Amino acid sequence: MREVEPGTTLFADLAIVGSGPAGLSLAREFVGTPTRVFLLESGGLEESVAIAPSEEYESSGASRCMEPRKVRNRLFGGSSHTWSGKCRTFDEIDFERREWVPHSGWPISRADLLPYFDRAARLMHLGPNVYDEALWALIGKDPKESNPRGDSLEACFWQFARDPGNPMEFLRFGPHFLAREAANIQIFVNATVTHINTDPDGRKLMSLEVTSAPGKTVNVVPKVVVLAAGGIENARLLLASNRLVPKGVGNDNDLVGRFLMDHPRTSLGEYAPNIAGAVEKRLGLFLLKHDGKRHFYSPGLALSPARQRRERLLNCAAYLSEHRAEDDPWDAMKRLYKRQSHNYLKDSISALSDPRLLLNGVYRRVIDGRNIPHKIDRLVVDCLVEQIPDPESRITLSQRQDELGLPIAHLHWKISELERRTVAELAQAFACEMIYLGLPPPTPPNWLAGGDLEAIEFTDMAHPTGATRMDEDPRRGVVNRNCQLHGVSGVFIAGSSVFPTASHANPTLTITAMALRLADWAKGADLR
Repeated sequence: MREVEPGTTLFADLAIVGSGPAGLSLAREFVGTPTRVFLLESGGLEESVAIAPSEEYESSGASRCMEPRKVRNRLFGGSSHTWSGKCRTFDEIDFERREWVPHSGWPISRADLLPYFDRAARLMHLGPNVYDEALWALIGKDPKESNPRGDSLEACFWQFARDPGNPMEFLRFGPHFLAREAANIQIFVNATVTHINTDPDGRKLMSLEVTSAPGKTVNVVPKVVVLAAGGIENARLLLASNRLVPKGVGNDNDLVGRFLMDHPRTSLGEYAPNIAGAVEKRLGLFLLKHDGKRHFYSPGLALSPARQRRERLLNCAAYLSEHRAEDDPWDAMKRLYKRQSHNYLKDSISALSDPRLLLNGVYRRVIDGRNIPHKIDRLVVDCLVEQIPDPESRITLSQRQDELGLPIAHLHWKISELERRTVAELAQAFACEMIYLGLPPPTPPNWLAGGDLEAIEFTDMAHPTGATRMDEDPRRGVVNRNCQLHGVSGVFIAGSSVFPTASHANPTLTITAMALRLADWAKGADLR
């Protein structure tokens, strides 16, 4: 944190809590404006256990496998330090009220977000926001030959946000923000918001308690605060701000922390290396050259909206994941180059083991601008499925405390039968589509071969979503359509925690689009 004497009171027009994609996208819109902005980051400019409070949380219910630091990145730039750069917009059906999906439906439409998706794509150095069969024409392929047969499946795509200064890296939001001139924005690192102070009735924001270490606290008085601290931390901070309002700020209807979702991920099968090449020609990465830049799109197969409606299923999509061999030459070269090798001799042998693969990789990268080929030991068909918003899947406060005296978060994450049935239907449809294309179906996992849906092994994707959901009715949501906390003036929320449903899509592009939409509202409100 900037050196500020404990006990000091600081004043701002806008305080943004968290410096991940949501917080930095919002702050970026105020660069060079008359609005005085404080950007409060719990961690440092670089990752350091000595600076940031613990990222630990408790977990019950469905098993969560992602390590806490990938779920809660306490450093400047937030989750953009550990994400894979994978992006796509949400689908039309994701915003709809679906009678077979309890608590579904957004108070805004996909059309409302379309201009913000395009602005977000420019900010993130992405190519065209095209993620359906229309992309075939852009990359020079015939849609009639490339689309799935029938109406059960449809083509879907993802693209990857790359750092414009280093295409080998995914986009890191922090360094790019720090490179901007922003005299009106003050950045505070090692600055953890430990309490949101309101008036006695809990109806109006008064101040923020900001702590750098036990006993070292300052008071920040903003006109407006935006919580952009992540899918877990937004809810935890509201619940832990309970000195004046015992239920926590904005929690009159006991909704804060409820409806916790993620993206359950599982495998639909595997391909051996000798078959992988033929499958990757159909579902491997595609290069799109657009406005003088190169963009990579990963294709997949998704359950069509028609089939979702017909069979009352959730949104779900499958894609290919390469599992690299331990002696992959390019990975060995990378370890040697970065001086991260734990066995110099072994990595040296691996790096020189396949000169043809290395030469092919150089050609593809330098001449074609494509991804480098790797030696793989198997090709996995992965899938992500959206979740039913369940009020009993939730974040609560533990009895245990972190280093600053705040209760740590307790996550009770639930996966329903509908998620399992949806995945099984996609697995069968995927296998049939491969056979239709003249390709072998993947070797199925045991649960699919045995028909035991309870045996499906899911992992989380570190995409906590929904715990401060958006709805115009305060009896059904924590924030309204403008992401303002119901019943509390001056408090807004940004990030995936406001999403009423989670789609199957990776959330960062939608997080960024929603942050830009909130920024437009805030600029129109004239916070000065």
